Amino acid sequence: MKAVIIGNGVTGIAAATAMRRLSADADIAILTREPYHYYYRPRLPDLVAGQVELGDVVVNSPDWYASRGIGVRLSARVASIDPAGRVVVLDDGSAVAYDRLLIASGADPFVPPIDGADRGGVFTLRSADDALAIREWAASASSAVVIGGGLLGLESARGLRAHGLSVNVLEYADRLLPRQLDEAGARILRADVAGRGIDVVTRARVAGIEGGDKVSAVAFEDGSTTAADLVVVSTGVRSATAFLEGSGVEVEKGVKVGSDMQTSAPGVYAAGDVAEFEGIVWGIIPVALAQATVAARAIAGDEEAAYRAVAPNTTLKMAGVDVFSAGLVSCEGDDCVEYTLADEEARLYRKAVVREGAIVGAIVVGSKKGVRELTAMVGRGAQVQAWGDAIVRDDFDFGAALGTG
Repeated sequence: MKAVIIGNGVTGIAAATAMRRLSADADIAILTREPYHYYYRPRLPDLVAGQVELGDVVVNSPDWYASRGIGVRLSARVASIDPAGRVVVLDDGSAVAYDRLLIASGADPFVPPIDGADRGGVFTLRSADDALAIREWAASASSAVVIGGGLLGLESARGLRAHGLSVNVLEYADRLLPRQLDEAGARILRADVAGRGIDVVTRARVAGIEGGDKVSAVAFEDGSTTAADLVVVSTGVRSATAFLEGSGVEVEKGVKVGSDMQTSAPGVYAAGDVAEFEGIVWGIIPVALAQATVAARAIAGDEEAAYRAVAPNTTLKMAGVDVFSAGLVSCEGDDCVEYTLADEEARLYRKAVVREGAIVGAIVVGSKKGVRELTAMVGRGAQVQAWGDAIVRDDFDFGAALGTG
């Protein structure tokens, strides 16, 4: 069997590794549009900051692929796929045949229709080349604006601040990380971010980006402006599916897949940021890893391979602040209760969302304590009604709640 994987990110690498473990004989080949071997994308802001070099974020060397019998073709841009003929066509006109195909092409940055977004000094951050270009521009800049106060937007702001630039983050919503945090948690995060020299404007309505060949300011709908000679647009991503046009593979928000990660085309699978399962494209690493494993099993012939939605969770250091979020961030319905602990002076926030006695969501800002245990508890819907609001205290016995204490 020849298995071809489009994409050399975390999904593609996890799938290739699992495939090799499941089959010693499979012919596995990876196609990637980038000129680099797999690198750790969450560290791109560190590359922007100049805290690491490109070689520091590259995870897999050529020897890694060779030792596992995994072929990889760099700078291989996919133009189209032909499911009937079972071939992938590259933009240089060459074709790669397959028996099974995994689409793990990830996502591309989404740039809203902002007037002036094509000026010099306006960037998105999705690839290593993006990070290097931003870093080069920042060397001669003095002020920067990041449009978007999500995960990547805040990390981009941190990277730019490391160059000594004045940095403004503009968020359309009423708070930072609106998908991951509630109002109280976002308020504490905002205070900590401000303490690190990053200004935040919420409910920001951007009208356009001003300047000539190069950006000079960002304009708001109310007529005001803020100076900027560097802008990073961080307003989300969209599944990378352009090469599937005309292929017959069903695409809506992403490539639609069933529980076995198979698409509407026989022998074609999808996983990670490009895949839409039950109407949702999560775009987070835990989901990508779980889907990659299921896809690999299905491709290897396991008829029982089935993906079951995992509770979305995020654990990271955001602009220098520890942030954790899993499951629901706020109550939905009358059968739900929220337990919170907030210490704005210490910039600490903890929250548990409990429905019918089971924990279905949690937030922790400013601490790592209990994050691993909360991830497990939310994932399995652990019963916590016996502990009440003690679950958000610093001295809570997670071992007892998990049955390991």
